[in-house]
Order: sequence, then C-alpha cells, then structure tokens
Amino acid sequence: MVVALLVGSRVAVAQPVSAPVHVHGHVRDAAGRPVAGAQVTIESGAASATTDRDGAYAIDAAPGASLVITAPGYALGLASPEAADAILVAEETIEVHGDPPPSVLGTAHLERADVERLPGGGNDILRALSAMPGIVDYPLPLGNSGVVIRGSSPQDSKVLVDDFEVPTLYHDVGFRSIIPVESIDSLEYIPGGFGVEVGRATSGVIELTTRAGSDTPHEQAELGAGEMSALAQGTEHGLRYTASVRRSTLDLYLPYILPPSLDLSLTTLPRYYDEQVRLDYALTSKWTLRLSSLGSDDALALYASRDRNADKRYLSETRFVRATAAATYHDDGWTAKLAASGIALDSRFERGLYQHIDQSSPSATARAEVSHTSRDTAGFADLSWRAGAETVVTEHRLDLAMPKEHIEGEPPQTVDDPMDTSVTYAGAFSTTNHAAWTSATAGLDDRVRITGGLRVDHFSRSGATELQPRGELAIGLGHGVTARVSAGAYSRPPEYQTELLAKLVPERSRQMIGGLQWDVADGVRLQGSLYYTDRDQLITRDEMTGELSNRGRGTTKGAELLAIVKRGPWFGWLTYAYSHSTRVDAPGMQMRLFDYDVPHSLNVAASYRVGRFQFGARFRLQSGLPATPVDGAIFDSDANVYYPTFGPINSVRAPTHHQLDIRIDRWFHWGPARMTQFLDIQNVYMNETAVGYFYGFDYTQRAAFRQLPILPTVGLRGEF
Repeated sequence: MVVALLVGSRVAVAQPVSAPVHVHGHVRDAAGRPVAGAQVTIESGAASATTDRDGAYAIDAAPGASLVITAPGYALGLASPEAADAILVAEETIEVHGDPPPSVLGTAHLERADVERLPGGGNDILRALSAMPGIVDYPLPLGNSGVVIRGSSPQDSKVLVDDFEVPTLYHDVGFRSIIPVESIDSLEYIPGGFGVEVGRATSGVIELTTRAGSDTPHEQAELGAGEMSALAQGTEHGLRYTASVRRSTLDLYLPYILPPSLDLSLTTLPRYYDEQVRLDYALTSKWTLRLSSLGSDDALALYASRDRNADKRYLSETRFVRATAAATYHDDGWTAKLAASGIALDSRFERGLYQHIDQSSPSATARAEVSHTSRDTAGFADLSWRAGAETVVTEHRLDLAMPKEHIEGEPPQTVDDPMDTSVTYAGAFSTTNHAAWTSATAGLDDRVRITGGLRVDHFSRSGATELQPRGELAIGLGHGVTARVSAGAYSRPPEYQTELLAKLVPERSRQMIGGLQWDVADGVRLQGSLYYTDRDQLITRDEMTGELSNRGRGTTKGAELLAIVKRGPWFGWLTYAYSHSTRVDAPGMQMRLFDYDVPHSLNVAASYRVGRFQFGARFRLQSGLPATPVDGAIFDSDANVYYPTFGPINSVRAPTHHQLDIRIDRWFHWGPARMTQFLDIQNVYMNETAVGYFYGFDYTQRAAFRQLPILPTVGLRGEF
C-alpha cells in the first residue's frame, strides 16, 4: 500500500466562505515521490487538473466540495478542502495502491530505503547499480563516470544529480560513490530511450534526486569500516534543509596495518571528503526556490620505494564542487523551471619525473523549461506539453605530457615507459553546447498514449548541429499489462579526455525499444524489453597515422527482464540481461566485440524483515569481459625489450564470475537515539574469478588479476 499526500497552499485574497477558492497542492506517495499525471477533479465534474512532473496541481473548488484523485496504477482517492478567511489548508491522507509506472520501458527505480536494504550494496549507490539490468559490473571503476550500460563505452552514459551532470560517480579510493546514500531520495536507472530533456549521451542515464528536508529536525551519524558521515535535516521558518558531510577513514588506520616490509612510502594517505547541502523555500503560493551544493575532494600521493626516488612518485588529486539555484513556478496546469548551475573541477596527476596532467574545467549551465497539462484539448485526453533550452559553457585549461591514452578496442600498453610523453599540450580553450527541446504526450483514448518530441544540440567545438527526434507509443492491454514501443536518436560531443584535442564530430546512436510491463498485484511489477541500438561516427584511432577519427560503426542488441516485489516485510529483486555489442573500427576492418560486451548478467536478491532484524541475500552471475590474447613476443636487442604480438582484438573472454552476498540489519534504541547496525558481505564463498591477466617481461608467463575474495562492510548509524 502506498499513501499519497495532498497538500494545499495559501489563497492570495480573503474570500467569503461560499466563494470558490483557488487550491494549489501536490500529490505524493508514501515515500514522498511526486505522482505525475494524476487527475484531480471536482466531484461535480465542473473543473479538473492534471499533476505535473512534480505532482503539483492547481484547481478552483467550492468549500466543502470533494476532490477526486485518479492516476494510472493507483486506486481512487478522495479529499475535501476546507476554506478559511485568508488561508486555505487542505490536508488529506489518501490510500492508493501500486507504484508509479516507469518513465521509460526498462527503467529501474529505487528509493533510498531500497538501496540501503539491497544485499551486497554496502549502503552505497555505486554497488547498488550492479543489480541493474544492463549494467556491466567490473572489478575496478573505469572511464569518466565508471558506469557501463548495455555494453557501450563508459563515456556514452551520464550521471545526473537533480538534473545536472556530475563529472564522476565514484572515489578512486575505496571505490565508493561520491554521494552518501543518506543524502539521496531516489535513484532512477534509464538504460535507454530517455526523453528529450536529457542529452549528450548515446547509451543510458542515471538520475539521482537528492533528499529534501524533513518536517521536523532530524540528525544522524554513521561510522563504517572505511568512512564516517553525518547528516542533518529539518524545517525552520518554512525553510527545508538537508546537509551532509562524509570523510574516509582509511588514512587514519592504514599506517598501522601496512606491513613494515612493504617497499612503499605514502606522503599523502589516500582520503576523500564529500559534502551535500540542499535548501528549499516556498517564496509564494506559486514559486519555490531550491539552493544546493555538491562537492568532493580526493587525494593520494606515494613513492613506490621507501627511499622516495623521484622517478617512482605517484600523485592523484581530484576535486569539484557544483552549486545550483533553481526556481519552480506552478499555476493552473502551467509549470516553469529556471535553473543556473556552476561547477569548479580541478584534477592533477603526476607520475615520475616526466608524465603529468593538470586540468581545470570550470563550467556554467543555464536551463529553462516550461510545461502545461490539460485534461481534454482538441480531442486529446490528458495532453501534456513541454519545451526547454539549455546552454553549457566550459573553460578548459590543460597542461599534459603523457603517453597516448588507451581507447576502445586497443590492446593493453605493450611497454610501460615512464619517460613516454608522446602526447603533450599546454593551453586553454572553451566549449559551448546549446540545446533546445520540445515534446508532447497525449492519450488517444483510454488505452493508447503517445509521446513525440525533438531535441536539437549544437556543439561549438566541432560546429555540429544534431537533430534528435524521439517518441513512444504505450497501449494498455488490460489486467495491468501495458505494451510500450519507443525509438529515438541520440548524440554525444567528443569531450572525453583528449578527444577535445582532435578534430572530431559527435558520436551518434539510434535506439529502438519494445516490450511489456505488467503490474501483477500491489507492490509486484514485471517488465521485459527487447532493444536494438545502431551507432555511427564512433571515435577510433587510425592505424597508420595514430590520429583519432570518426570512422567506427557499431550495434548493440539484447533483452532485459526486471521483476520487483515490495510487499510487507518482503523485498525481492530479479534481473536478467542478455546483450551483444559489436563494432567495426573502420571500413574494411573485421567486426569485433566492444571492450565491455557482457552477454549474460543475472541478479537475484531477497530480504525479509522480522522484529528488529532484517536478513537478505543476493546471488550474482556475469559473463567475463572480452580480452585480446597475447600470441607471443619479439625481442628488440637495441632497446633490450620484449614486444608482444597480439591475436584478434577481444577474441577471448575472462571466465564467468558468480558470487553470493549477504546482509543483516539490526535496529535498537540507545537512550533517545535509534541505532542501526548492519553487516554486508560481498562474495561470501570467496570465488576469486580471474578478470584479466598480466604478463612477465618476456610474455612467456602470465598471472591472473582476480576478484576480491571477500569484501565485508560493517556500519553503525545513530538517528536523533
């Protein structure tokens, strides 16, 4: 059972009790999620309104009249507003059933409580993502965001926090996400087919919504094996606030656990800091304001020898902070959103005496969107229209001296040369990306709903303009079954690492998705989908010149199944994904697998709460990643180095990995505090599957790089 809360707001002018009053409010479920597309109707049928994406509505109602609330997947709800001289307060709890339908077929939605109870998740967003269908889970984070969706490259997907992109999702130290799970409200994973409001991605999107303040003051602190955090939230004089801080603790105890025989000198112990602040305030009955900040700071410096030889020095530092101001207006079916966000991003990497990267990329984003919903317009039922625009301006200041970076499909580096600085650059330049979009959704009848839209992106660096039509058709088949088919075009600019230094055009993809969604019963949902993605203008390296170009093409096809159970004390989660991703790097070349092609991925999880305890387990199985085999080696007597000879690219595969994760939670009270203890253990039976191989100097012998044998996470949280 889900409970929706309908809350009215102030009436601008005092009115007689018998006069109609203008009611503003929101429809939300028990988890605080807005219920979009709900119909709020006067019982007599004299007026009606449709809630927008935020669950907001506005309607004129006579005092004492009943409001009828209906929404797909929910039972009927009723509310009765009451009027006073100058203030109208309508607060009514409405019992409804089910979960809101996913915005896109294949979408997986997790609330904060779901992430916290997922076995093997370790109370971390990054680990929870491994349970999503289509996510490639590999032992170490790679790429710009560390997220690989449906076999594509990491840079093809985006991570958004409250509608704005963050440069990375994880810490290099401890492989934890930059946002503590206590600071989020929900996580939405969209593997493909997302709407026109999101761009600059050709695969999938992960959208995180941060947590607004609670109605009453609330504080909590948590201490885990590798970090400690604190969070405060509440409401003061109409201002809702949430603030959290987190710090790693690895640097506090690492000096005491490293063996004295280890030939290593840590000058800056590995550590990270995180902060997240959100303030919400209702300026008027129609305008709300949100101010937020999100930041992270990572640092590690060491010498690979106790005598601190300069040629064995390693330094890595990354820090960023994003600040956002957003205002939302709502009145009589109209909604407008205005937002400005800026990010300061700095990173520094040094290795030995010669190799280094020093990058600073401050960026500013302005975004505006307007939408309107109506019950019946021009013969269309529940017509919803939106239009928006966005501009992103980034100043890139870059100083680098490094070897050529590894790109998709290239064999591993043959010789590790700390003096290799074949790619050098020192300078500054700016990029400006403009976007505009519009879309409309309407019901053709009670069973058929259609969405169509267009997004236009212009990328100043390449001068390219991309037209990207997108649309979906949804047909209700009865008994809770809905068939959905979508298609769309997507593009991403060449802005990943040194792509900016080459003359490249955007990569493009065209996605087609079809499948069924079945709401079996209250709290039980099953959805399955088939998809096909065609990609072109993929970035590859020319074998002759060594330069980057857009000569590649690729395809991805697959099927995904997602089943969710949320009933009483039970939480169940089952996902299976089949995927096959291939590409051709240039005309005439052989077809090969993507670096992250994973044919099979299975996750089965369940948890049960009884009394003060909760017990859960998850089983995971995933195909190994493709690899390029080493067939032999050639000795260069002049350089005194062995150079490997490789077989066909990505023609072999690492073994299939499987593991069992368990989790136990216990709740108790300690004085005024509500305490939570948890133990989360990944890979209980210590299956150390090989995920790759490294070779000796002459390539005649190899050793396996294996999964972590076991990874326990323990934590203690106090809530006050």
